[in-house]
Amino acid sequence: MNGMNVMRKIVLMVVASFVGVAGVANAVSAPPEKDKLHDRTNVADRVKDDLLPVPAWALCGEWWQPLRDSGWKEKDVRMADFIIHRESRCNPLAHNKKDPVTIDGTKGSLGLFQINLFWISKTTAYPNGFLQTVLQRDLIPSDLFDPQTNMDAAAAIVKYNRGLGGCGWAAWAWKGC
Repeated sequence: MNGMNVMRKIVLMVVASFVGVAGVANAVSAPPEKDKLHDRTNVADRVKDDLLPVPAWALCGEWWQPLRDSGWKEKDVRMADFIIHRESRCNPLAHNKKDPVTIDGTKGSLGLFQINLFWISKTTAYPNGFLQTVLQRDLIPSDLFDPQTNMDAAAAIVKYNRGLGGCGWAAWAWKGC
């Protein structure tokens, strides 16, 4: 047996004896390392130092942090910025009454992402409405003017399209993915 094999056996024996029962207990009880940006349970607990900068070129910079806080990935925040600007000019109360779907006397697309009422209409596939089913809450058209609800709705639509093999942004007629 050469010196290298002897050394390897000694190291293995030392490691095996160290790990033993006490070593496993210590490993299990050791606190996990925390990631500075993700160790808080409540987004409201974030401190100003945790906020990522909004690039100078952002079109709707005021919506970047709310999107991030809602769980959007950075690459999707960039695309959302473009879509929000194109669709509503960053206005959460934007209302395009030209879209054809009407629910309870309200017609069109609403809010930041201009969510079409089709997404909350009752269909054969979604008897309660797609967004009501996915978000697990009742929705009426005016709910889409709420920025958080609108961002949640857009995220659900993006996820749905990606589940179909798309890039996520097909509902906004975006083919540049």
